[in-house]
Amino acid sequence: MKKIDAVLFDMDGVIFDTENVYLDIWTKVFEKYGYTMTLDVYISVMGTGRENVIKTFLEIYGEDLPIGEMYIEKDKKLEKVIKNGLVPTKQGAKEILNYFKQKNYKIALATAAKRDRVARQLKMADMIDIFDDIVCGDDIKFGKPNPEIFLKAAQKLSVDPGKCLVIEDSPAGIKAAFNAKMTGIHVEDLKKADEEILNYCYKSFKNLLEIQEYFNNLEI
Repeated sequence: MKKIDAVLFDMDGVIFDTENVYLDIWTKVFEKYGYTMTLDVYISVMGTGRENVIKTFLEIYGEDLPIGEMYIEKDKKLEKVIKNGLVPTKQGAKEILNYFKQKNYKIALATAAKRDRVARQLKMADMIDIFDDIVCGDDIKFGKPNPEIFLKAAQKLSVDPGKCLVIEDSPAGIKAAFNAKMTGIHVEDLKKADEEILNYCYKSFKNLLEIQEYFNNLEI
């Protein structure tokens, strides 16, 4: 592996077990309005940002889909879940963050989530101070797989994109890392590693603890 100076983390599905929560909420909202949410549809929009989610849902379910009302309901349900502390951190999240921090790598969070939700979740998990910088959906024009979010994170860290490692769970995120000419590491969440993901990432792992063990045995 080439020399790495910084590690960029996605949030949902990597740091927090949000994707399962999102899928459950969307499934219930879709059922209420007479539609069916499938795992494949949800995976296709993971990490791509609200604007793309709306566009994709309308393309799949038709222009009559009351997506505005559905999003309001989804947001209220998610807010309640977050306030009640029901979004757990992923196994090994704090450990791997501290590992890279102790190794003196710069660390950034690069997530399509809005800044207010990011701040709330990180504060609740006592993680907000560990990141050297944070880039959120509010900071970018184009969602993943466009590389903008990762390139902006590298810029804020003053690190060459080619010396950045990206840890992502979604296909869109892995493609965005590839498009940014960064080293992408896939960690399984809702989406298992398939041929497409393996074509775009450096390696895929079952969980964060496996990633930490791998890099602990590798000079990077």
